[in-house]
Amino acid sequence: MSGAAEAIRNHCRFWNAMDKASWLALFADDIEYEDPPGTVASRGVEVMSTHAWDGAFTAVKRWILEPVKIIECGREAQVYMRNHGSVDGLPVCVESIELWRVDETGRVDLIRAFWEPPQDPAIHAHLAVAGWAGGTGDPADA
Repeated sequence: MSGAAEAIRNHCRFWNAMDKASWLALFADDIEYEDPPGTVASRGVEVMSTHAWDGAFTAVKRWILEPVKIIECGREAQVYMRNHGSVDGLPVCVESIELWRVDETGRVDLIRAFWEPPQDPAIHAHLAVAGWAGGTGDPADA
């Protein structure tokens, strides 16, 4: 069984290499995703593909992840992450505290990413949180 800390390291490795297929393979089909909690909440690997990945890599956005500190306990881990990016030509660094959990097979079944959106309106307008329409990604919710 793979641990949550390993999942976080692989998340960063695949994300930074822009390897979407390997990145998506990390997640359970019914992953719960809150980024940040109270704003963006969804369920399902399809949302990870269309919202998390496709929303992060656009013509005006690119992010590099730096896991500063990972603490693992059982099937869960917390990571202090620096999200370095460029949004519409402006440099951005967003710090987050993230909770990751893996299921019995080692696939990620929960992510909760806590962060404060940048206040600059030019940057905020391009963040996924600004365009979130809600939903779970489940066709039954449409």
